[in-house]
Amino acid sequence: MSNKINKAKNKKNAGTASGEKILELWIEYIVAAVMAAMCVAVSFYAKEGYNQIGNAKFAAYRMVMAVGFSIFLACCIVLLFLQMNGRKKGQKLLAADLPMRLKEKLSVTDFCVLAYLLFTTISVVCGGFYEDALWGSFGWNMGWMSQLSFVLIYLAVSRFGKHYRVVLSVFCGSAFVVFLIAVLHRMLIDPIGFYEGLQGYQMAQFLSTMGQATWYASYLVVALPVGVAVFLFAEKSLWRVLGGVYTAVGFASLVTQNSDSAYFALAGFMLVFFSVCIQKRETLNRFAEVCTLFFAAGKVMHFLMQIHPNPDLEYDFITNLILDGNVTWILLALCLIFCIFLYGRRNRPYQEVRMKWVSRAVLLAAAVALAGVVCLVVLQSKGVLAGRLGDVLSSVSYFNWNDAWGNGRGRIWSFAVRVFAGESVLHKFFGVGPDCFSSYVETVHSEEAYLLWGDKTLTNAHNEWLTTLLNTGIFGALSYIGIFVTAVRRYLRAWQQDFLLAGAAASAVSYMAYNFFCYQQVCCTPFVFLMLGVGEYLMRERRGQD
Repeated sequence: MSNKINKAKNKKNAGTASGEKILELWIEYIVAAVMAAMCVAVSFYAKEGYNQIGNAKFAAYRMVMAVGFSIFLACCIVLLFLQMNGRKKGQKLLAADLPMRLKEKLSVTDFCVLAYLLFTTISVVCGGFYEDALWGSFGWNMGWMSQLSFVLIYLAVSRFGKHYRVVLSVFCGSAFVVFLIAVLHRMLIDPIGFYEGLQGYQMAQFLSTMGQATWYASYLVVALPVGVAVFLFAEKSLWRVLGGVYTAVGFASLVTQNSDSAYFALAGFMLVFFSVCIQKRETLNRFAEVCTLFFAAGKVMHFLMQIHPNPDLEYDFITNLILDGNVTWILLALCLIFCIFLYGRRNRPYQEVRMKWVSRAVLLAAAVALAGVVCLVVLQSKGVLAGRLGDVLSSVSYFNWNDAWGNGRGRIWSFAVRVFAGESVLHKFFGVGPDCFSSYVETVHSEEAYLLWGDKTLTNAHNEWLTTLLNTGIFGALSYIGIFVTAVRRYLRAWQQDFLLAGAAASAVSYMAYNFFCYQQVCCTPFVFLMLGVGEYLMRERRGQD
């Protein structure tokens, strides 16, 4: 009799374990479906063309997140209940036990993500702008609910992102269409009808299905490195060809989107790829091909845009240099020569150790160059530089710091620093609340803000890291920056496990560089957290194999 009872218990336990496994599989499918829906919805949804397109995209994003994560969290609660119930009955724990997934082996990046959510929540209380903090400022919508969604994207994908390749295929497939439409728009070809009724100066400001050119660029710089990684590292010829086409169209759009900030993002992710590509001759060859492709895209687009030129489109400094500058012809020729040189030495021994030192030297040179540019800006702005050097630098707006610097960022950054300096100790450490910068300014600094910008509302500092410092305080800013720094460092150390780790790191660096001059918004931030989640999932897979 006891044997029958034991068999019945074992059968019941086995059934429970089987049910848990099935539910876990369903959770993985749910996460993939939610992420794929997000990629499509944010990329393409626009209720009335460019009219309030930012709010429309956020409404679509909010709907996907609300429905998708409600189902996801409900399934997680059921799974947790089943597993805890199985523990009480002495059931053997599954290897994929939910509490183990959520608690054990937390990475330093996981800690930063959870700390950021904690300090963002504290900032809501400390800031005092409770209603504004929940959903954020109108048109931007980067309040506490959005920050929670970013954290959930990271946690869901990093723990249940088994189908990440499908999600990334949808992401890149959507991005390719968005890029292609942007290229056609710069040639005044409008296949989607968004330009109907717009004047030339308006067409110069809006691109593709993303809206304002700067919003479009923020999407571009996160999505483009993923396809570049495929082109650089994929072994199968089909994927290399697809990656090459994606990269070519992405570069064609990057050189015509007319936002100088995107070139800083380009420099960031290209340095990431260079640091990993130089480790092998084959990948270094491919990196040289990518450089050639970039400069070639600039020259091709120069000629194509002459077919239907927009006289109202005024190029920024770097865009004008890439499209019309003679120096880029020289750089294109040098890249071609370098490709031929590397191809000619393909059968010779490759000095990996020596090339690692070359990589470190290039990264050091880039850091020194950046520091040198900052020093020149400071010296030139203070009038220290004289003679020919001073005359040359005075003709380039970026070397002359004033209120108009960087399309008005000089005034905005200076004001934001003064705001932070005047905050209370509580606000300095814990912030005024997510996306509450405008609310705080209207309450405490309304007179100065009116003198500087009139009736216009300053929603953020046009520098995500400075904005995060103001909104979530020192603790929130450190944890937020820690997410990106720790993730990039860890992913690049383990990138040979899966080249998508290099792609995730490149997207993160690209986002950091671009948003040094811009801000969080729905067109880019969810996607960078998606890429961080994919990278963390791959790292957890690696730990599971060790």
